Amino acid sequence: MVATADRPRNGTAHGRRRLTGPASPLACAALTLAVALVGIRTPSLWLDEAATISMTTRSYGDMLRVFPHLDLVHALYYILMKPWVAVFGTGALALRLPSALAMAAAAAGLAVIGRRCLGPPAGLAAGLAWAAGPQTSRWAQEARSYALTAAVAVLATYLLVRALDRDEGRRWRWFAGYAPAVAVLGFLHLDGALLLAAHGVTLLLTRPKAGVWLRWLASAVAATAPLVVLALAAQDQRRQVKWLPRPSWDVAWAQLQFLTGDRALVAPVVALALLGVVASVLGRASIPPRTASLPAVALPWALVPTVLLLLASSVTDPVFYYRYTTYCLPAVALLVGAGLAGPFTVVRHPPARAGLAVRAVLVAAAAAVLAAPSLRAHDYIRRQDSRPDDMRAAADVVRARARPGDAIVYLAGSARWSAATYPDAFGRLRDAGVSTDPVAAANLKGRDLLPRELPSRLARTDRVWVMNHRSLDPHGPIIERRERAVQSAGPWRRAGTWTYRGGWLVLFERTGPYRSSR
Repeated sequence: MVATADRPRNGTAHGRRRLTGPASPLACAALTLAVALVGIRTPSLWLDEAATISMTTRSYGDMLRVFPHLDLVHALYYILMKPWVAVFGTGALALRLPSALAMAAAAAGLAVIGRRCLGPPAGLAAGLAWAAGPQTSRWAQEARSYALTAAVAVLATYLLVRALDRDEGRRWRWFAGYAPAVAVLGFLHLDGALLLAAHGVTLLLTRPKAGVWLRWLASAVAATAPLVVLALAAQDQRRQVKWLPRPSWDVAWAQLQFLTGDRALVAPVVALALLGVVASVLGRASIPPRTASLPAVALPWALVPTVLLLLASSVTDPVFYYRYTTYCLPAVALLVGAGLAGPFTVVRHPPARAGLAVRAVLVAAAAAVLAAPSLRAHDYIRRQDSRPDDMRAAADVVRARARPGDAIVYLAGSARWSAATYPDAFGRLRDAGVSTDPVAAANLKGRDLLPRELPSRLARTDRVWVMNHRSLDPHGPIIERRERAVQSAGPWRRAGTWTYRGGWLVLFERTGPYRSSR
């Protein structure tokens, strides 16, 4: 009789082990990676990703010469990506795969955090919601640091949750990992340091013992010390973000759409998040709390960085942009997961036939229903022209029509910068307008010749391409003079004009010998 009583009944204990073991996080990670890889090659590489290509294809010495005056806040990302690019190249899949892997890692971490804070169904649902989210795919398919910030933020939050566990006897080991995790997050993107503020609110809501507070404060100081140095060193580079908008209701609405995934998802995601808060409170009321509650972890994580950035932008130069808070997206997935798993969280002792395996299937079905309104956003993200610059369209034109000896004039450095997306295409053309290339100039744009110097450079050129970029419209005086300088190197006939998202290309062919006006 004793042996019989100790045996798991109806497979429930076995199902519990499977749902609380590594299977659920690994399944969420695998699903996230699979979704992220769908169409990952299709969207064109664009200006921001061109910076990654330009920086990571330089020597470390040439890279380090850039940081004193440009892109210091992205230095760690470039340094990490350089060996990857050296091995796998600069194709779209190769460049974006680290971001996809980071998002998959974040999914596994979310499943573990949700499980510890609220239970296995909530953890599974959070990982599934993360996999289905349009913003997960968007930043998984971007060769920038944003996906990495999400993964590291999940890691830092998991370490905090473990340190707050009331049964944890050696909290110091979790805080020992917490400090470097937060520091790495800040070095990947300086705004990520605001996760500390969110975690401070989590501690206020959790009310741990004084010893936990002291360890957290010590970890926070250790993490922020190098970040303060980085922030001070990067002060002179704030001109790079002078284009950021002032806070407004439109900005706030755009941020809400970003956090929820899409305009069509605002209502269902907010409703599920609120349901998740209620379910968390009711679910924890029937059991002794072991660690921080899910709302205490997720709500500050989702909201505090955005609020602080908007407040700072209201009283000083703007510092807020939606993608800078990509590391807050996992918090929304946690809340949505709690909402999806709400019925199973509140009902702590379901009938025997409704084992954890059945609940897992029902949670997955609920997540699939939530994914339906996001299909439009997923489809758009995977279009070739979904990025601000469709540089692949321009590169395809050059590949198809360029001839040996062709020259190109970039109307400004930003056009040359964007052309770094596809060096195999634009590298065929002689850059007739450059005085110092980007590597030698230790920047992304290079330095341009003065307009009056262009005609002599084009005097013996039979065909010249002229490339514009969206950042140059409307054309200023220097751009207009550069266009006139190209015309004065003629006579030319216009052999073709191609417009694409983010700019245009014009091909001129010589119709007669160049005659200097001097």
